[in-house]
Amino acid sequence: MTFHQGRTSKQSERTKTNFKQALIQLIHEHGFSHVSVTDIVKRADYNRTTFYLYYQDKFCLADELKTEMYNKIKESSMNKYKEGVSIITVSMNATSFELTHFIYANQPFFNLYLLEDTLPGLHRDLPQAIYEVLSEHFQLVSVNPNRDINYDAHKLYMAHGTAGLLLDWIEKGYPFSPDSMSKRLIHILDSFAKAFMITSVHSI
Repeated sequence: MTFHQGRTSKQSERTKTNFKQALIQLIHEHGFSHVSVTDIVKRADYNRTTFYLYYQDKFCLADELKTEMYNKIKESSMNKYKEGVSIITVSMNATSFELTHFIYANQPFFNLYLLEDTLPGLHRDLPQAIYEVLSEHFQLVSVNPNRDINYDAHKLYMAHGTAGLLLDWIEKGYPFSPDSMSKRLIHILDSFAKAFMITSVHSI
């Protein structure tokens, strides 16, 4: 890659980030259905021609924003772990995963979950992302040696329960620190899983 190409790529990413931030702000102010491309380019301080270099319409911008954050939710859920290494649940602490810190650092986006007129399909994303991490990458060891907790329904239940607790934290205005929220989630995990192993990291 040449210097010019690298600079152009960084400029493009910065431009797209500005469009995404503008969209988030405008959804909070007016709701997604009332936001237009004109609103977005004015808020981001670009012109329509620049917008259409990257996106067909506001729905394409919304989809890219959702996909980007969806992938980061998954990454921040397991990027502290190495494939094939067993983690003893009682040894975990507030720094054992980064999801709560990621959510806290991106409050404008995650507060979109509190809105009815928000990014299309957003409300399904948090539990689905957590479920995919559990289903595709985690092998759990039950505190009960005679019980299997790796079947699909259990991981789906875990995902929706975890997402529900996180959304309650968001809705209440983040009354606990990210570290405290992590400890709460670990305490719940410790009640039924004594350990887990990351079986794969390649598809994140």
